[in-house]
Order: sequence, then C-alpha cells, then structure tokens
Amino acid sequence: MTDQQNRGVWIGLSGYVLWGLSPIFWKALNRVEAMDIVSWRVICTFIFVYACDTILRYVKKEKTLFLPFDENRLSIVGGILIGFNWGMFVWAVESERVVEASLGYFMNPLMNVFLGVVFLGEALRRAQWMAVTFAAAGVLWLTISLAAFPWVSLTLAISFALYGLIRKVAPASPLQGLKVETSTLLIPAIFLVLLRGNAEADLSGDTATLILILLSGAVTGIPLLLFSSSAKRIPLSILGLLQYVTPTIQFFLGVYAYNETFDGNRLIGYCIIWSGLIIFAVDSFRLTSSTSESEK
Repeated sequence: MTDQQNRGVWIGLSGYVLWGLSPIFWKALNRVEAMDIVSWRVICTFIFVYACDTILRYVKKEKTLFLPFDENRLSIVGGILIGFNWGMFVWAVESERVVEASLGYFMNPLMNVFLGVVFLGEALRRAQWMAVTFAAAGVLWLTISLAAFPWVSLTLAISFALYGLIRKVAPASPLQGLKVETSTLLIPAIFLVLLRGNAEADLSGDTATLILILLSGAVTGIPLLLFSSSAKRIPLSILGLLQYVTPTIQFFLGVYAYNETFDGNRLIGYCIIWSGLIIFAVDSFRLTSSTSESEK
C-alpha cells in the first residue's frame, strides 16, 4: 500500500475504535429517552461541525460556507442515511441489544466489499476473497443461530454501508460533507425536540447528563470525520474489512460489561469471522512488507 493508503488505514482504525467504545457513552445517557438522544446528538454535532469549520476557514482564510448544490446532493442523502443509522443504534444500545447491534456492524463490511466491487469496480486479491468468504460464513451462522429475522442488524448494516459508499464518491471534503449532513438533519431534530417536550427535563437535570448531551456532538463528529477522511484514501473493500474492529469491541462490551446473552452458537460464528480477519491481516502485512522491500 502507498503512504497515503497506510495513513488512511490508521485514520480509519482510530475512528472504528472510538465507535466500538461508543456504547459506554450512550449507556451513560440512559435517563434520556432514545429519540431525544438522537435529536440532541444531531443538534450538538451540528454545532461541533460548524465550530470546526469556522476555525479552519479562519486559519485558511476561506470564505465559502457551502459547495454548489450539485456537489452537495449526495451529502444530503448521506445525512438521511446516517441519521437513520444513529437512531437505530442508540435504540439498540438502550434496549440492551448491543450484541445484536455488533452483528449488524459485522455484516456491514461485507456490504461495503459488495458495493466496492459492484459499483466502484474494486478488485479483490485471493486472500481478500478468502477473508470475505470466512466472514460471510460466520455472519450466516450467526443469523441462523439467532432463530429470528435480525432486522436490527440488517438495518444497521445496510444503512451504514450505503453511507460509506456515498462518502467515498461524494465530492465534498469530510468536514464539508458532515456539515451538509448535519444541516439536513437539524430542522427535523429541533422539531422532534419541541414535539416531544422533554427538552427542559433533559437540560435541567443533573450536571453529568447535561455535560454528556453537550459532548455528544464531539463523540459523534470525531469518528465520522476520521471515517470520511479514511474513505477518501483507501479502497472501500479494505475500509469494509477494517470495520470489524468496531463490532468486536462492541461484542466484548455487550457480553462482559453488560452481561448480554452469548451462547455456543454465537461463539462459533464469531470465531469464523475472526479467522477471516486473521487472513486479511496477514495478507495486508505481506503486501506492505513486499512493497517496502521493492521501494528500497
């Protein structure tokens, strides 16, 4: 891989680790209802993104607030997709379905690989196909072992995979794209806060809850900026496989921190998926090593 792609891998990995740890943050907001959390999340992320953008424009002495509409259309669609994904994830965490949410994010990289091959013409090496095959087999095993249609998992997987594709091909920069996305969601979020009438209770409660609500913008915005920046630097197929970091962390949180159900069938499925990740990691290491040797 090139230096640019290596940088993209590390940037993406940082974002995925933060996402993996995010249930800890959202669990701490359990006194606020899920729909209200999503609304505050949008509002605070909007403020965070515009603050970052204002600082950067001042430093770079730029005056343009938005790209032309034609260059923002994909980001508007991305905003709708990511808003839907946020709502489903927060609901899953508050409903003690972190393990099921982690299954969705295990499925998500497979969706990314599929979209990368079909829509972007990305080619996979033999080892990558093996890794994807192992991952697909593991997800299939997990889906069957649940003995129920995993609608939460599939919803999370499909919505975020489509968002990843949009961030890959959209002309907007990571910050510009997130600015348009949060702007798209802002009015519905404010309307929902006013409609539900819980704003005073949410903001006038204990100090810890107020601080967490205000921090939700940074907690949301930073991983998304890292993800978007990474998506611009590396193939969608590699980005998709790296995403297994997030559900692995969420899985351990769900099982060991929150004592959610994890039986032998799930253990088998996760081991199959992790076998695919080992194949991918070894292949990437060998490719990086051979590239470095050829450059000497």
